[in-house]
Formats: sequence, structure tokens, C-alpha cells
Amino acid sequence: MSQGVIQGSMREAPLPDIIQLVSQGGKSGCFHVQQEASRARIYLKDGRIIHAVTHAGEGFEALMEVALWLDGSYRFEELVPDVPATITKPNASILMELGRRMDEWRVISQKVPSVDLYPASTLLPGETPHGVNAREARVLALSTGYYSVAEVAEAMQKPVLTIAKDLYGLVMAGHVTLKGIRSGKPPKIDAPAAPPQPGPQSGIQLESAQVLPDIREMDAAGPSIPPPPVAAGFPENAEPFPETVGGGVAGTPAPAPAKAAPADDPQRMVKLMNFTQRIAQAAKMVLPEAQHEMVHRYQAKATQQIISGDGPEAVKNLALAISRGAVDAGCDADMVRTLNTHLKALFATK
Repeated sequence: MSQGVIQGSMREAPLPDIIQLVSQGGKSGCFHVQQEASRARIYLKDGRIIHAVTHAGEGFEALMEVALWLDGSYRFEELVPDVPATITKPNASILMELGRRMDEWRVISQKVPSVDLYPASTLLPGETPHGVNAREARVLALSTGYYSVAEVAEAMQKPVLTIAKDLYGLVMAGHVTLKGIRSGKPPKIDAPAAPPQPGPQSGIQLESAQVLPDIREMDAAGPSIPPPPVAAGFPENAEPFPETVGGGVAGTPAPAPAKAAPADDPQRMVKLMNFTQRIAQAAKMVLPEAQHEMVHRYQAKATQQIISGDGPEAVKNLALAISRGAVDAGCDADMVRTLNTHLKALFATK
């Protein structure tokens, strides 16, 4: 692996943790992030996040788009970035928001696994569901099987994560099902909010093609949607991502807490953070959802300790803290025993 390059899997090590690790060192460079056909670039200058670009756009919202890429891979290379500074927020608030959105998507994706699926209402014509707020009712009206989750968000001019969250509730209530193929007819929807205009057209219903010009009429072969525009500065022929080994830093074995590492050894830090992720995942498999926030809190603390140079001691303390936290939260004895068994098994295979 060449000097200055760190790469791995976001499934094993959450991207906010890796960005924080690199930013702590005051490095300048670019994170290349990829999930399937989607790509993003996140630029740092002297450790500060200054710019992000995806196919859909650039700036802060482009960075937040990466929150939906839980299975992606990343590669950081040191370089002097020659890009505009479109992001001015401090790293702490950026990474906290990115991590929060990723946590939300982990839950939502259990019922809404992709924003490319097509929601379709299961209600009978004229049937009115109970307990649905105004925005959910509008999402439900657009759920005819014709628009994808992402297209519903575009039509409503809302963040895709917000609409996915609404659909999560509608799917859980049995009001919506998700399909892999576009079907049905484009629904009639209200025009986006705009200043009142004089004339007879105020308040009319617009066909979907007027609101979503990117969606073309379906032909005999099925729907045709043009590819999203490529944002400036993001080349079409970006180089492919190198293969990674074990979901961590390329060329290294699977992560495990071992000997103490110097505070400036990024590869060892990544491996240790990978192991904290495995501990957190094992704990969440056993503990009820109400305790997952406690797990995230202790994991974040362990990450900070690893960055500070505590190394394997922070990983061991994470497991102990989660076990004690489960007891303090009133979890029953059998659950705590099961939790400890899972955690010990992780350390037994290191």
C-alpha cells in the first residue's frame, strides 16, 4: 500500500470515525467513497472538511447523501485539494450529523432497504388510514408504485431520509408495500409551494411530469429515467476502487485488539475501531432497542480513546462498559449472561 493511503469498508469502520481519525492528524487529502454505482469525494484541508461532491450535487448535502451508503468502501489519499470551500461548519457538528443520519438509516433500511424501490399503497380506494399526519398522507397519495422513494422525496422537495422515515412508519402500519419494478400510473400531485400567482391556474392539480421533468413517459419497454447530472469536478471515468482485504485497511488481516500501537499509526487505529464496531453490533443483537443509544455512546467514547492512543485498552473497556451499562439499565440476568457470552466469544477469536 502506498504511503498516505488508507482504505477499507464502511460496514467494518463507520465513515465518521475514519474522517475524525484523519482530521485529528491535520491531514489534507480526499476521501473517495463508493457504494455500487454511487461515488462521492470528500475533501479535507489541514484536517478540516471543506468540500464534498456526488453525482447529485456538492457541498454539505452531498456529504449527507453518503449517510445512506452503509455498505460502501472508502479510500483516503493525501493530496493538496484544489477545490472550492463549500462547507464551513466545524468538523464536530458535521460528523455528529452524519453519524446521526447513518444511525437512522440503519433502522429505516430494515423496512425500506433502498431508495430505488417503488412504494405502493395497500389501501382500498376511498379508505382513510388512522394516525397518519399530513406529510405521511401526502407520501401515501404518491405511493402508487410509479415513483421510487427518491422520486417521492424529489416531488415533495424533502430530504430523501425524511421521506424514507415516513415510509418506514407506513410500511410498519401495513399501509404501504415496496416493489422492485415501477408500476401503476403517475399520481396527480399539488404543485410545489410558491408565491401566489394571479390568474385562473392558482391551485390546479399538476401532472407528475410537470413536477418531475426528469421522469419520462413510460413506453412499451417500461419506464425510462435519464441518469442524474454529474456535478462539476466529479469525472465520469473515476478510477476503480482497489480491492480491500478483511473489510479493513488493504493488505491487513481482520481487525483484532492486540499489542498497543503508537498514536500515529492510522492502520492500527482503523483495525481497533473495526473491532469496536463488532462489539457494538454483537451487543445490539442481544440488547433491546432502548439500550442501543447507550451502546453508541460507549462506542463513541472508545473511538475517542483510540484516537488519543489508548489502543486495545479502550476496546476492552468498551466491552466492560456495555456489560455494566446493561446491568445498570435493569436488563434481566439471562440477557446479561447472553451478552457477556457474545462479547467473550469475540475476544476468544482475536
